[in-house]
Amino acid sequence: MKKPLILFTVMLITIPALSQERSKFLYAELADQSVTLWPFYTVFGNHFDPAVTLGAGMDYRQKGNMTLFQTLQLTGYTTEIIGQGVHLTSSFGYRYRHTSGLFGEAMAGLGTSLFQSTRQTYVQDENGEYIEADPLHIVAALPIDLVLGYGSGKLSFYARYRYMLIGPYTEILPAVPNSLLGLGIRYTFNTTGQ
Repeated sequence: MKKPLILFTVMLITIPALSQERSKFLYAELADQSVTLWPFYTVFGNHFDPAVTLGAGMDYRQKGNMTLFQTLQLTGYTTEIIGQGVHLTSSFGYRYRHTSGLFGEAMAGLGTSLFQSTRQTYVQDENGEYIEADPLHIVAALPIDLVLGYGSGKLSFYARYRYMLIGPYTEILPAVPNSLLGLGIRYTFNTTGQ
């Protein structure tokens, strides 16, 4: 239980949201979360498994059309295979914005996932007998994001693809790959320092 708490504390420390010298942004998106083995394989799956994300970010450095930034986001989801839960992740990213307003982003990060399985799971005790496992799982999450969007002024619209590994899931399945494909909206705050 200490590891997720330490990870959560580190993520909160790494995003200095109270800085007055950097642009900040808030975003929200609706996505479909699928369990997939390979990136871009069965992106929508056989059915819609909704995921809602709320996030915040901050630009660290901007030079011309290129920006380095960091995000902190919370995603709530429900899926038929994994169950219901939340992902809390922080990612570092690179954004390239064209003069037309189109932009692309690539991000990588880490975080934690807390979920309750829809299926009953069992583990072996010290006597070799199977007992019901705790339905609440806390695991690590490793996300990689690709974003394509358009924005003018403070408002932007975008499409995001996220490929993420969560684990350890079970003893026989140490990592579960997930993909999320969603649409979102972002609002950027122009700070007085810029």
